[in-house]
Amino acid sequence: MHQPIVSPASAVHHPSEVSSAVSAVPAAGLLDRWRARCVELWADASWVRRSDADQRFQALFNGAGDALILCEADGRVLAVNEMAAGLLADAPSALIGRPLTDWLQQPDAVRSNRFVLQPGEATLHSGQAADRHVDVRVSPLPVAERGLMQRPPGMDPEAVQQWLVAIRDDTDRRETQERLSFLANYDTLTGLPNRALFRDRLAQAMARAERSGRPLALMFLDLDRFKVVNDSLGHEMGDRLLQHVARTLTQSLRDVDSVARLVDGECSTLSRLGGDEFTVIAEGINGAEDASMIARRLLEALQAPHRVGDEEVVVSASVGISLFPADNVDLDGLIRHADMAMYRSKSMGRGTYSFFSDDLNAAVSARLSLESALRQAVELEQFALHFQPKANLRTGAITGVEALLRWHCPGKGMVPPDQFIPVLEDTGLILPVGAWVIRAACAQLHQWDLRGLPPLRMAVNLSPRQLRHSHLVSLIADTLREYNIAPERLEIELTESLLAEDNEHAHAMLEGFSSLGVRLAVDDFGTGESSLSRLQRFRIDTLKIDRAFIKSIQNNESDLGISTAVIALARSLKIGNVVAEGVELQAQADLLRELDCDEMQGFLLSRPLPPQALASWLEERLRKETLTRMSVGRAPGGPLVRISIQPTTEECTEPQAVQTAQTVQTDGR
Repeated sequence: MHQPIVSPASAVHHPSEVSSAVSAVPAAGLLDRWRARCVELWADASWVRRSDADQRFQALFNGAGDALILCEADGRVLAVNEMAAGLLADAPSALIGRPLTDWLQQPDAVRSNRFVLQPGEATLHSGQAADRHVDVRVSPLPVAERGLMQRPPGMDPEAVQQWLVAIRDDTDRRETQERLSFLANYDTLTGLPNRALFRDRLAQAMARAERSGRPLALMFLDLDRFKVVNDSLGHEMGDRLLQHVARTLTQSLRDVDSVARLVDGECSTLSRLGGDEFTVIAEGINGAEDASMIARRLLEALQAPHRVGDEEVVVSASVGISLFPADNVDLDGLIRHADMAMYRSKSMGRGTYSFFSDDLNAAVSARLSLESALRQAVELEQFALHFQPKANLRTGAITGVEALLRWHCPGKGMVPPDQFIPVLEDTGLILPVGAWVIRAACAQLHQWDLRGLPPLRMAVNLSPRQLRHSHLVSLIADTLREYNIAPERLEIELTESLLAEDNEHAHAMLEGFSSLGVRLAVDDFGTGESSLSRLQRFRIDTLKIDRAFIKSIQNNESDLGISTAVIALARSLKIGNVVAEGVELQAQADLLRELDCDEMQGFLLSRPLPPQALASWLEERLRKETLTRMSVGRAPGGPLVRISIQPTTEECTEPQAVQTAQTVQTDGR
């Protein structure tokens, strides 16, 4: 059979040059070039000159970077190049005359009395690339009746129509696409749908709920105290714990699929949004009762102990639930409602679930408004420091002050610290505000020194988030140098829980404080998780007895026993200073003195005061003490029998909520 092998009239190229040039051209573009070359050649060529042209064409045909096959109209192979022969794993002579469909499968290809090969994807079912996906491009060669070809005498014009087929192995590209698709839609750690796919599936689930009339529940699940696990055991162990949680939730959802009924073939979808946040879409439920049952099952499944490395970990989570269409919102609204409900669960003590409600929406709206106002307060520097003094219980001498954060919000007045400080912590605004507190406290101490007041110690509280900031020690060191403050005059107050954290960063931070020479105090001692070994390991200068034990110390044996034990513990650990917080009555001060407590702080001495008021209060107190000593002939520093409060005009301007509240630290406690 004659094979109309054609070639351009241009010079012959070396096969390697042809291969590098042609392989860079996409299959579809390559066929367009072939068609143009054929038209160009056959417009001027005669049949007798074709022997030389065939040789040139053969070099181009064989040197192509793609598998090229020349077929007759019925699909029988007329010619193959070397790439095609290698791909089909047979000698060219064995391929000639056989139908191309012996190797190539296209399930959707059109079948007719003439061979029609569809451009697009196909599968090779034999040869070295068997079961691999290939990309097929098809182009008909010019037909005789269009005047684009000459043919041997007597040849039927219909018989010479031919197809040029380019085949490119597409498996690697498809695998890459599938991998990219997985990365775009699934979480690589757990294999669960990610945020993008979650939103798509939620939209589909909401559409199904509207069609079927069956409600769905969206659950936001956030692990409790996961950061503590991550920090103490390391990120690798944290990742393993997240994988365990994903497996546990997946299995638990299989167990409750009888509750979440199938809707259009769907039931429930578990996704991981990132970090320790998971979501569950439960379709086809009857209502809130079914959603509650699913949430309880999930929480119970997580409570089983799990071993991570050498540690046995018990996981708990907080769950927020929103219902569709009951909540009557769009996709983003449904997500927002579930998120709000989840945070309510955390505020209720964690390890539980909550449904979204209208009153919760109002509370969250108020929270968002407060966050916005706080961000503006940071920018406009609306914060101020008030200072509450501390006194020696034996001599009555003022030993220092504690810096307490205050916020005067325009239009609202003084906002109670327990309302805005937790929000600063949650939003991360505590970092810039906390840094400002350290600088402002040291600057104020410097101003009092210039005024000639006795040298006072300044106590500043650190929040958990501040303690994790890597530049905190250098910030404190730079601030002390700037204001010429001796390190021992600054006292950093930490909570018991902060001291108990068993991670390298916390240890390094505490050791940095010690090497700097600043004092360390443990605040609210007795209310958190204590670690006596850490009290011994780090140089602790002060223990502060929480006000909860002082409030009824004179008539509650339990509070008296705890306070006595704290003082005894401090003595045994050689901690040189014990401070009682929240002292409001003279009887409390007298009893604490008998228990050998060192210092007191509370309304009996003074409420927190603005800087100028505190300076005036201290100067007046020193003047009266001097007059008292002169009148009784007592040496300076002798014991003062009574400690009384001396109100000032400034303190009376504070709102009643602040006056009657106990001292609130800068971390919201």
